[in-house]
Amino acid sequence: MKLNYLVVGIISAVSASAYAQQITVANAPPEVGSGVTVYGVLDAGVRSSSGLGLSATSSPSASPTNTTALASGADRSGRWGITGGEVLSDGFKASFTLESDLYVNSGNTNPNLGAGKDTTAATTNKLFERQATVSLAGSFGKISLGRQQSALRDIIDDIDAIGGRFTSFNPNLQYTSLNSSSLVASPATYYGSGNPGNDSMMRQDNAVKYSLALGDVNAIVDYSLGGVAGSTQSNSSAQAALSYHAGPVLVSGAYEALNNNTDTLKLTAYTVGGRYIFGDWQLAANYGSNSADRTVTTNIKTTIASVGTTYAATSAIDLTLGYYQVQRTWSANVKPDASIHRVIGFAEYKFSKHALAFVEFDHNQWGGDASQFQGAATNKASSSGLTLGLDYKI
Repeated sequence: MKLNYLVVGIISAVSASAYAQQITVANAPPEVGSGVTVYGVLDAGVRSSSGLGLSATSSPSASPTNTTALASGADRSGRWGITGGEVLSDGFKASFTLESDLYVNSGNTNPNLGAGKDTTAATTNKLFERQATVSLAGSFGKISLGRQQSALRDIIDDIDAIGGRFTSFNPNLQYTSLNSSSLVASPATYYGSGNPGNDSMMRQDNAVKYSLALGDVNAIVDYSLGGVAGSTQSNSSAQAALSYHAGPVLVSGAYEALNNNTDTLKLTAYTVGGRYIFGDWQLAANYGSNSADRTVTTNIKTTIASVGTTYAATSAIDLTLGYYQVQRTWSANVKPDASIHRVIGFAEYKFSKHALAFVEFDHNQWGGDASQFQGAATNKASSSGLTLGLDYKI
């Protein structure tokens, strides 16, 4: 109840200055000058699947039955946020961002509150699970402090095969960006300081991020303090990203190194990729890899490759198609190899810069010990899904 009062109070406090503002939001908060802005994304659709289960926006797990339900986040992840800034003297600018999940199908603001979720995970106590930062920018660049997304997540949408859509089922968001990586067995095997028990390293607490734009080049350096007494390395992470964007060409890469809470297990991850625009077409491709210590003697390696295209058929219609291949191996053959071959397609009709309708379809081929990606659920060798939905950007 107190949490609900706090949310209402925050919205009431900023609504006067945010009223009637028109904001276009993709996967980042809008840039603001002075003042405060409320923004968000509302996404919902009717999803039917064969051989896949459905739990809110979590990654569907394999099931021998068909499922039809209202899902949230098939096109873009639902969220709401508050961002504001103030132009200071000498060219400086101070700003803040507070951002939380928002699932239209259930009204939940937290991914851990749905069926099959870990209600003991740290995110159940986070009002602003997605982002909570305070920043200072100037000619030197920008420094942000607080809970924020990783360097991998910062760059992945621009080089992803389908442009960062369908966060919970997109292999680049799941495995390359470590959002639902299937690598965490317990809090002891969690890497970094984000959500112990929730299998997501895509956002980190206690993070200090520095970014700098130099012409066509943008650089990001990020360090998350572990906060463990007597050990500066435990639960910490170090990250970096570099992007080059000139005209129709964009090339990006990122690297991360994370430690567990006793500094005995390590996870390293990287991705490199690019995007090219010609006429009404966009082509994007990337390759990602991560290596995680499950124990001091056991290691898991996951590789992700994707390629995709988006075609602007008209000013209102976008057609997107992407292909993903995921491979997983264990050291010393502790478990059999596993693989995913996944095709995801979207047709979007934009009513305005805020509202669109979409049709999503996917087909999946699971290989080897696919339970590594799906938990203990019964596996089908192939599965498919179809979603009809609406997306509105506030």
